[in-house]
Amino acid sequence: MPQPKPASAFKDEHFINRELSWLAFNERVLDEAARSELPVLERVKFLAITASNLDEFFMVRVGALQLLREQGRRVKDHAGLTPTQQWDQIQQRASAFVARQYEILNQELLPVLKENGIRRLSPSELTPAQKTYLEDYFTEHVFPVLSPIALDDDAPRVAVPALQIILLCAVQSETDGKPTRRMVLFTLPSNLPRHVQVPEFEGGQYAYVNLEDLICLFLGQYFPSEKVLSSARFRLSRNSDIAVDDESAFDLASEMEDILEARLQSPTIRIEIEDGAPRDLIKAIRDLCGARSAQVYTIPGELDLRAYFVIAGLSGYEQLKVEPWDSQPSSQIEPGESMFEAIKRGDILLHHPFESFDPVLHLIEEAAADPDVIAIKQILYRTAKNSRIISALIRAAQAGKHVTVLVELKARFDEARNLERAEELLNAGAQIIYGVRGLKTHAKICLVMRREAGHMMRYMHFGTGNYNEATSKLYTDISYLTCRQNYGSDASAFFNTVTGRSRFVHFERISMAPFGLRERLLSMIESETERARQGEEAEIMLKMNALEDRQMIEALYQASQAGVKIRLNVRGICCLRPGVKGLSENITVISIIDRYLEHARIYHFRQGGRPVIFISSADFMNRNLSKRVELLVPVEDKEAKKRLTSIMETHFADTSRGRILKADGAWVSQASSGTKLQRSQQIFAIEAAKRLRQRNQAPDVLVPHVPKA
Repeated sequence: MPQPKPASAFKDEHFINRELSWLAFNERVLDEAARSELPVLERVKFLAITASNLDEFFMVRVGALQLLREQGRRVKDHAGLTPTQQWDQIQQRASAFVARQYEILNQELLPVLKENGIRRLSPSELTPAQKTYLEDYFTEHVFPVLSPIALDDDAPRVAVPALQIILLCAVQSETDGKPTRRMVLFTLPSNLPRHVQVPEFEGGQYAYVNLEDLICLFLGQYFPSEKVLSSARFRLSRNSDIAVDDESAFDLASEMEDILEARLQSPTIRIEIEDGAPRDLIKAIRDLCGARSAQVYTIPGELDLRAYFVIAGLSGYEQLKVEPWDSQPSSQIEPGESMFEAIKRGDILLHHPFESFDPVLHLIEEAAADPDVIAIKQILYRTAKNSRIISALIRAAQAGKHVTVLVELKARFDEARNLERAEELLNAGAQIIYGVRGLKTHAKICLVMRREAGHMMRYMHFGTGNYNEATSKLYTDISYLTCRQNYGSDASAFFNTVTGRSRFVHFERISMAPFGLRERLLSMIESETERARQGEEAEIMLKMNALEDRQMIEALYQASQAGVKIRLNVRGICCLRPGVKGLSENITVISIIDRYLEHARIYHFRQGGRPVIFISSADFMNRNLSKRVELLVPVEDKEAKKRLTSIMETHFADTSRGRILKADGAWVSQASSGTKLQRSQQIFAIEAAKRLRQRNQAPDVLVPHVPKA
């Protein structure tokens, strides 16, 4: 058996670049849009997801790289690439990705949509009657809203908004008999519908024109005595990797408002220009956006494919969508039963969205109304637009309960909503904490204190996902509900630590980042490593969203070298190279992209046949382990542990949607010729329904079998 290498012996080639690994993840999502066996609106949904993903990638990750390049920084990542090298490879990979997006859209999806009665019409396809209708619509709903902005040399620089479609026009007029030319800018506001339905189309089809086509069709109405010479459509992304300096912030809420303002005029990272734009307008766009170092993409089709989320959700076309998998009620909770009684009967494990998120909502809503509940403490990172949880917390505070809510203002792209909801809670009388200085608070925990028979009972929810009833229907996550006393003591100590600046204490059961969570996981990996060295059977199964932290990867390499069997289920970024001889031949990595976004974090260690299993809010990323407040929660209930183990094994056996990572960084399908296809998410949906049926069929009385006469 080869001896484990010291940490210093691991080389650059043993790691995959984080950014390229993320792009590979988005390519796997795009593979779903290319699946011809899927209903077309499901494919359209995946296409829109890839567009949304790519926007955020450029705004955050590429934005940070651009700053490093401009500063002349040559610091290398774990894979040995400088910022400039990463930038160049991203540009090549992203260009190929965008080309494939539009190849799938133009050659596959649009023709299939048209066959099924969903058509995007070009202006040349409109009948005179349709043009008349659209002109009336334009005059009533669009013309009064848009404001043309002249780009004069004497005028101050125009702030072009990010992620909105912009129309740049060249307009000619005559002054004293001489033609003069000027540039005019239109911003298409996001509160106008992108798709304008065209009536009176044969066969009851859903026919529409894009808003930008509609505007160009009647653009002359803005310039009645002038001539529109040409126009170009573009869209830009700005650097959103702007962090608040909360170490020195006097008022974090005000500082966050400044950050939101700064993002509106941050440097341009990417410019998308629709194909066919005149050269002079392309140059004007680059100059206008300050695109000295930005990446410019010529787009072979309509801009902003996120708009296809609307098409994917069209009503009346259910035959073009996937058959729904209903979220089932938990088989551990009786209909109409108090959540307090259900939790007292035993720990409850929920696997969302196969099992409904409602029990979590019911716990908080019941706590808000229960006169015996004294206090509710909760962490909120991302919440739904009309959050039932926040409404319940407001009611609880108004009823005089002691409500403490840590609202993380630094949750990127949710800052404005969190500011607004925090103010509502504050006005209701809740005690609000705006996160923790220097860290993001990403833990998922709710603690309810209830007086029962003269004693104080603690009821807890620990989760892997946000308290968001909307995303709970789209993301797979784990909820763990318990009233175990030692967990309650830990939960109280946790809130004292994060809200009261109490000195950190070691908890009895749970672990907290950045004070000990990394160390707990490392100790578990090292324990399995030592068992393997001693000749014992040793195994690690980990399910997470991202694996990037170098220390954790090196610990897994060392475990593999010692003979530990390691199976990893990593949805997105994976910087570890599996299957390298002498390094990681005992490691396999699978990724699953399916109907729901895999989001649960489950960590399983064999421990000599007495498995230790955790759920967590943290991935194996440096930011989670060292720069965030996270929780690692051991699951001790016997049945819950069995279910978590089964979830892991089912994922690893997925031959339908499972892809295996090769040592060279390529992802290949786990299906092989003649292999029976197993689809893990479908299995979970079937199992949830089966558990509920079995509960409902339980007999009221015991009927003995007796011998026949």
